[in-house]
Amino acid sequence: MAIDTGLGVVCADLQATGGISQILLREWATADVVSYGAGTAHTITNIQSGGDTTWYVYEFKNEVPAMTITASKENGSTAFECSLSFMLPNMDATKFEELKNFENACMMGLVLDTNGNWWTLGVSSKYRNEAVAARSQTYLNLTGFEGGTGAAYADENGITVNLMARQFELPREYAGTVTVNTDLTATVGA
Repeated sequence: MAIDTGLGVVCADLQATGGISQILLREWATADVVSYGAGTAHTITNIQSGGDTTWYVYEFKNEVPAMTITASKENGSTAFECSLSFMLPNMDATKFEELKNFENACMMGLVLDTNGNWWTLGVSSKYRNEAVAARSQTYLNLTGFEGGTGAAYADENGITVNLMARQFELPREYAGTVTVNTDLTATVGA
């Protein structure tokens, strides 16, 4: 692919805001099927869950979560490290038990930014395993936790979760349907 066009900035670009509205996470399953946008569309049109795989909503303290993308090129191959961090306020045993499940999980994530775009993390078309999507090795995984409680009453009390996916393309926009349920689960796709 050659560079064949420029990129302009329009008024809507200047009005775009930072921030994350929602985070959905789930583990990869062996029978997952991911449908990628046709042609030059850098999208995912559907994620069909293999078996009983549920998307879970992770709520967080406002104006704290962040998604960052860092590209690096080595020996002709470009890799993108896509990081996601969010803070769970008020440490408790229930949160700790759930976070223990992240330790060895191969996950995928959907992140809704404040501009209404759903971004996929841990899913990549480039260098994907054609036979079993869950073996693509571009999954989202835990890189660390930080947190605790400060000495003063006004100090933070909570834990920050840090996740990272090493993929071989920029995150794709999810163009399918997402329905967030009141029980902190979500339905993605058909």
